[in-house]
Amino acid sequence: MKAQRPADLNGADPQERLTTLAAVVERQQREIEELRDRQAAREIVCLAEGVLVERLHCTPAEAAAYLRDLAARTGVKAVELAADLIGEPVGAGRLRFADGEAGPRPARPPEVPDEPAGERRELGDALLAQVLQLAGAAAAGLWQLQPDGALEFVAGSGLSALETSRWRRIPPQLDSFAQRVAERGQPLWLAGSLPVAERPLSPWAGGARAVLPVRGPAALLGVLEVVWSGEEHTVPPSVRRRLTTLADVTAHVLASSFVAGGRTPSGRPENAWLGAVLDDGLLVQPLPGVRGEPVDFEITHVAAGFTDPAGRTHRQLAGLSLVRAYPMLAAYGIVDRAAEVLRTGVPCRLERIPSSATGEAAGAAEVTVRIVPFLDGLLVDWRPGTDADQLASLLSDIQRLGGLGGWEHSLVTGETTWTDQTFVLFGIARSEGAVGWTDLIAKVHPEDTPIVEHFQATLLHRRPVTATFRLIRPEGTVRQVRAHGEPIVADNGALVAVRGIYQDLSAQYHSQVALAATQDRLADTEQRARQQYRIVRELQHAIMPVAAGPVHVAGLDIAVRYRPAESEHAVGGDWYDVVALPGDQALLVIGDVAGHGIDAAQGMVALRNALRGLACTGAGPGQLLAWLNATTFTNGRINGTVLCGLYDPAARRLRWARAGHLPPVLVRDGGADVLAEPHGMMLGADPDAAFEETTTVLREGDTLVLYTDGLIERRGVLLDESLDRLARVAAEGDSDVERFSDRLLGHATADTDDDTCLIVIRVPGGPRR
Repeated sequence: MKAQRPADLNGADPQERLTTLAAVVERQQREIEELRDRQAAREIVCLAEGVLVERLHCTPAEAAAYLRDLAARTGVKAVELAADLIGEPVGAGRLRFADGEAGPRPARPPEVPDEPAGERRELGDALLAQVLQLAGAAAAGLWQLQPDGALEFVAGSGLSALETSRWRRIPPQLDSFAQRVAERGQPLWLAGSLPVAERPLSPWAGGARAVLPVRGPAALLGVLEVVWSGEEHTVPPSVRRRLTTLADVTAHVLASSFVAGGRTPSGRPENAWLGAVLDDGLLVQPLPGVRGEPVDFEITHVAAGFTDPAGRTHRQLAGLSLVRAYPMLAAYGIVDRAAEVLRTGVPCRLERIPSSATGEAAGAAEVTVRIVPFLDGLLVDWRPGTDADQLASLLSDIQRLGGLGGWEHSLVTGETTWTDQTFVLFGIARSEGAVGWTDLIAKVHPEDTPIVEHFQATLLHRRPVTATFRLIRPEGTVRQVRAHGEPIVADNGALVAVRGIYQDLSAQYHSQVALAATQDRLADTEQRARQQYRIVRELQHAIMPVAAGPVHVAGLDIAVRYRPAESEHAVGGDWYDVVALPGDQALLVIGDVAGHGIDAAQGMVALRNALRGLACTGAGPGQLLAWLNATTFTNGRINGTVLCGLYDPAARRLRWARAGHLPPVLVRDGGADVLAEPHGMMLGADPDAAFEETTTVLREGDTLVLYTDGLIERRGVLLDESLDRLARVAAEGDSDVERFSDRLLGHATADTDDDTCLIVIRVPGGPRR
């Protein structure tokens, strides 16, 4: 059979998915428990043999043989005796022991009756007979500690029926040897003749005796008493060690009736007191995880009145965990809620759980799960909901989801009645009672008092009415409320009551207020954005005026172009500058400040003016960029790219450097090439950055193109491809720099909605095209 794929589960009904997942969880838990139990069984037997070697001073082989012999004589599996000997709990239904193997206990069919009390008595009697044989004693008795503090007789050997009957129950107020040990938890080793006054307080008169506590994994389970016949008899140390070990072994008999903790009952029928207290439900105990927090709960008792939907008896349920017994309940968070109840002591209810989660056939029925603290555990039960309960729950949900609260005022009795949701709306505890008809005015905003007065007057005139007013809650918050009301008229025509609903419109009201405020802020923001756009445009036109024709500087024909972004919000910091310097040289600059808007425009102005001033020093372009970079750290950390060049007309030589800017394109002899880039990072990245210079010698007829990224960048296209495209367009050339500039802009492929600056520089002469 193929495993179901996740896609199959994703398309299934939610209830079917939960059922499938629960089955997977149950199977995996069962496999994990089988593996864990097998390993635990082997470890428990080895540890118990080691304990016997140490306490009985025998060899490992003798210890193993002793454990097997004791198991054969008592009818108890060796691993169970080993578990009791070392104090490891073995929960019913969690392990089975057959030929030394561990695994899941096979579930008994429902018709098999529970183990009778006589079987446990026979087991205890056989075990105590072994105690007498190994200790050389005359008689022994075993008592179980009850929740009320009494000791109840479980098994004995060497006792007459009369002695057994007399000491069947030892109350806590009786000062006997057994009760002293139960109270103090320490063994008593008595030797020699006892005072006459003491003899009636123990089952047998005369002789030495040992009264030993029988301990479980975590607490006292009962008391074992052993008596020797000779009054002068003393118990040697070797026998004391042997009896201490045997007392641990006898804990198995008591552990079958009491789980770890001593006072917590299991699902045994002998605990009549528990059956008298609990008539329904499951008693569970926490199963701690690695950090000590409950990760699951073990079922330790099943009440007589509890009915398992799957037909399992308390014998089959006792010892199982909640997750294993009812995996679907775990999917609805019962483990987490049970852990919370155990921690806080506050009962809880899980409402509207599908009945299928408890093991019933799938259907529309629902149950309510109750979790209540009981002793040192929890009581869990569930009850099916009636049609009336489901209808009430549905109406409650509708009122909660719609923010509705019902009300009715009786004109006969003068009483006002509210539903639960109305108390929530008004912010009043139900214990305070509903606000009276005449007191409603005091809960309303003073400005809305006339509205409420008209609302009430209209109802008293036998007309339905709707009104909206502001409600002031006790903590001072304001709720917007819509009230609907109608009159109730008796058969004789008398007005007997008015009733209606209150609806909380606060969320809608607050949304409308917030929307209006947002619209006002948006309009204000748009107005400020338009003002900023105008300011930026004015700044750009001020420092980059549109030339009527080509500019002639240092023997060069120069055309400049600036194309703003289409979007007002994308106005950037692209800029250029052409300055004639002393000695007939020319400063050629193009740059792009990061960002948009006012900040970018201010950064553009700062860099342009700073570079103009620095150029008067006569320094080379590399040094100019180094100084300009230093200024960016003193003017609000400006970031941007710049290409700076100094042109010497006498030698037709252009010295240039770049700060992260795109390289120029040189058009020569019908071809165009992108010039190699000297090293230089963008401005504002490193205060100690250095900028490499390079020199390009121009010829007559050469054209040099400087530009910003707005001319070529395109989404999804590599930069190298964009540069190649620009070179192909530029290779067509034109002796007129104006036409050439316009053609380059017309073929621009950028789609990033960014500003564009362009400088076209031509050396006169050469062939004309």
